[in-house]
Amino acid sequence: MKKSLFVIILLLAATQLSFAQTMPDSIKTYVVQALDIMKNNSINKQKVDWEKLYATTLEAAKDAKTIRETYPALNNALEELGDRHSRLFPKEVFDAHNVGYKSLGRKLPMPSGHMIDKKYAFILVPPFYMFEKDEQLAYADSLQTIIRQLDAQNPKGWIIDLRLNDGGNMHPLLAGLAAILGEGQFIGWQSADNVITYDTVRNGMVRDVTGGKYFLATPYTIKNAKAPVSILVSDKTASSAEMIAGAFIGRPKTKLIGTYTGSLTTSNELYKLSDGSYLNLTVSTMVDRTGKVYGRGITPDVALDLTNNTITNGYLYIRAAIKHIDKPKK
Repeated sequence: MKKSLFVIILLLAATQLSFAQTMPDSIKTYVVQALDIMKNNSINKQKVDWEKLYATTLEAAKDAKTIRETYPALNNALEELGDRHSRLFPKEVFDAHNVGYKSLGRKLPMPSGHMIDKKYAFILVPPFYMFEKDEQLAYADSLQTIIRQLDAQNPKGWIIDLRLNDGGNMHPLLAGLAAILGEGQFIGWQSADNVITYDTVRNGMVRDVTGGKYFLATPYTIKNAKAPVSILVSDKTASSAEMIAGAFIGRPKTKLIGTYTGSLTTSNELYKLSDGSYLNLTVSTMVDRTGKVYGRGITPDVALDLTNNTITNGYLYIRAAIKHIDKPKK
């Protein structure tokens, strides 16, 4: 019996020694610091078994010889948070988002618009993923230029198409669409501690809850601030596009039309790690201007029974959008 107990003690000691030898202190410190950020800031911080998550993450990273080799373990930890939105951005990925489209040799995505039947202003709002300041302003100014040109034709109402917008950077979109939204607090965030704060739009500037400011060169407001608006959404409308749709919820004569959205109505914050990578961590849940808290998808006001035919579906969307504009309800 004593011999068996002695063997067990030796095995445990060997395991601990092996763990210590295979995980340098710098690697363990890196993993623990990342977990500490999650524990202190995650929207689900009060729902997680942190003792277990620390243990399983350190175990998963035990063979890592470099910081980069801990990424899979940290990504698993982020998945365990259960918010479906948090990500780890390696330094090169984050840097690419900051340098912008042009520096990467990519075409800058731009909104487009046209009149339908000379009565309805249609605007296609594509996703914008980057954070380079001049490109953000170019997108927002382009969106307002389109709105100004369409508004000159005295539209009966507005159709804003978010169906294929899967997210990215919300602020250029919000700044541009402020021409239709007007000024005020339209989209807010509830933290894990149930504190609610709102982004604001005022004098051609969007100020987010972190204090960030997004100016417009020549801010514009549509002539008929009470014009009806149809927002087109789908299951591909996700993340920041859901925030834009949410910003219109509660606006008079405005309806969301389509299908249940992509279920990423949460907001993320970036936390820099020691190797230059970033935790893109979900820290709050979307709140609309009426005070309703989300967290999953958005149910449209007008639900469409779609088919497998893209052309037919496009017709169904536009028909429903026009129907609302012709006979808007509060």
